[in-house]
Formats: sequence, structure tokens, C-alpha cells
Amino acid sequence: MNLGQYERHIQYLFEAARTGTMRAASERLNVATSSISRQIAFLEAELGTPLLERGRRSIKLTEAGELLIRYYREKQAHDEVYISELQELRGNRSGHIILAIGEGFVSPLFSRILHQFTDLHSNISLSINIESSNKVLQLVRDDEAHIGMVFHSPPDPKIRTVITVPQPLKVIVHPDDPMAQRASIKLSDLAEYRLALPDQSFRIREMLSPLEMQAGERLSPIMTTNSLALLKQFVKDRQGVSILSEIVVFDELAKGELIAVPLDHLELQTTKFQIVTRLGRLLPIPASNLLKTIETNLRAAFRNQPAKNTI
Repeated sequence: MNLGQYERHIQYLFEAARTGTMRAASERLNVATSSISRQIAFLEAELGTPLLERGRRSIKLTEAGELLIRYYREKQAHDEVYISELQELRGNRSGHIILAIGEGFVSPLFSRILHQFTDLHSNISLSINIESSNKVLQLVRDDEAHIGMVFHSPPDPKIRTVITVPQPLKVIVHPDDPMAQRASIKLSDLAEYRLALPDQSFRIREMLSPLEMQAGERLSPIMTTNSLALLKQFVKDRQGVSILSEIVVFDELAKGELIAVPLDHLELQTTKFQIVTRLGRLLPIPASNLLKTIETNLRAAFRNQPAKNTI
């Protein structure tokens, strides 16, 4: 069976599955909702098997539907790789890379890495989406991002970690704070301090919660926010302390504007950030080159905590 002749029909199925409803798929493709339904029904008739579970408000694929979507994603990825390799042979080193990253990577360090890459590859454009860790993984799984960057992500059978950099969580303090002289700090010690933390949407809070329960003492931040910039300013203004990974405050640490004190909890000393791709996806040449640029710069930036490449 030549599935290539049904590519447009499969695209309609793909968009319906990705957006969750026929109406959302029709808006994305700018066609009538009835057209989406007809194309999927035609595809089911041609293949002789249901692709969607009936009687549901939202779209749910059958096993055959899942298989077809997997085929479609793999074909799109292989086509992209082929085109990038063909352009490379022709000397036309152009392309477009989509990144999905957590807010913790929005820093002068990461900006410098991107500037270095775009300076060397002026014909390659970038789209960068700032999302929660769960959303980053979803975009990578769905091939809506070539590369994802997340903090200490749990294992995912559809995600491949290609670069890992140790990033222990630490207490971030002002240099003039007496705590800056300490060798380490326990979470229980922070009960005496004004504390600001990322809100519950951040992976950091997921890491802290079980330790708080274990210690039998909940942290009581006077401020929670989804802005890491606000947390850094909170500490700079001597309002109190925070808990972050070093990459978030990399430049401030280098300038001596902030101090990072280790937390005396093994679970928080083994955290890491990861650069991920979808398992089995071949990246086009521009995206592979960006990965190499990121890895090289991270190795240089964290010489005492070298990146572990698992490619």
C-alpha cells in the first residue's frame, strides 16, 4: 500500500489528533470542520480500519491511528533531514530551528550561545518558545520543536536526553548575607529567613515538596512567582534568599553579585538540566550543529561540572 497518496488525508488526521478536536484542526488548516471529518472517514474506508474512537468529545486515536500518526511524523522528520542534507551539498546552508526551553535557560549565558551560533550561520533562523517543562516535552514529543531544554525531567519513553549538565539546587544569597559564609544549608534552616521561590509550575517546587514532607516542615515563602528575574532581583535587593540552579544566576555569580550556597540534601545535589530530542528523530543538519554549539559552550561555562554527552 502506498501511503504517500493519502498524505493530505493523514495530515488532517494528524492535526485533529494534535489539537484535540475537529473544530480546532479546521481552524488550524483553514478548512471546514466537515471537510476534516470527510477526509478522515475516507482514509478509514481506504485503509479498512477505524482510526478514531467514536462516541468521544475529544479526539482519541485507535491503535491503527497511532501507528499512522507515527508514520506521518517519521516521514516529515526524514523529509526535513533530506532537504537539509541536499541544501548542504548545494552549499546553501539555510534552515529553521525550533527550540522549546524552560524559563531558567533565559539568561545572558544562553543568549551568548545563540548569538555565537547565528553569527556563524546567518542563513539559519530560530524560533524559541518559553514553556513549562511539561509543555517543552510535549512539543518535542509532537515534533513541534527540534530541541528541548528542561530541568531534571523525569524519564519519558518518547524522549531522548542528548546532553546532561549537573545543576545542583542551591540557596542564592546576597554576598553581604551571613549565610554566604556557610559551607552548606539545610532546608530547615531557611525557616528563619525571608524566602522567595518559583511557583508550583516549576520543577524546582516538585523537587522540594517531598523533602519538606520528609523534614516535617513546610517552606513558607513570603513570595512566589513565575518570574525568575523577580527572584534574582529579590535577592539582589537584600530582601531575602531563594533556591535556584546556578545556570539561572550564572552571570550574577561570575560578577560576585550573588552567592550560591549548597543545600545539605543529596537529592538536591544530583539535579541536572537536560537537552532533549524525540527518541528516534533524525535532526536536520542546522539543528545538529546548534546542539554541538550548545554543548561546546556549556562545557566551557561549567568546567567543574562538564556536560555529559550521551549522543
